[in-house]
Amino acid sequence: MLGRALMHVRAAIALRDCAASAPSDIERHLLMKVAAIHEARARKVLRASQSQVRRR
Repeated sequence: MLGRALMHVRAAIALRDCAASAPSDIERHLLMKVAAIHEARARKVLRASQSQVRRR
């Protein structure tokens, strides 16, 4: 599970880097939105992982 969270974090970082050099505001906005989705997914995976640890 942590590997999946890390994958989402890496994707978010890459998307934010691309957004920084995007030629238009629309592209920048879209890349930032997709990065935010990946960040939310990473948080969701981490929360699920923590809840599994607490159940044990």
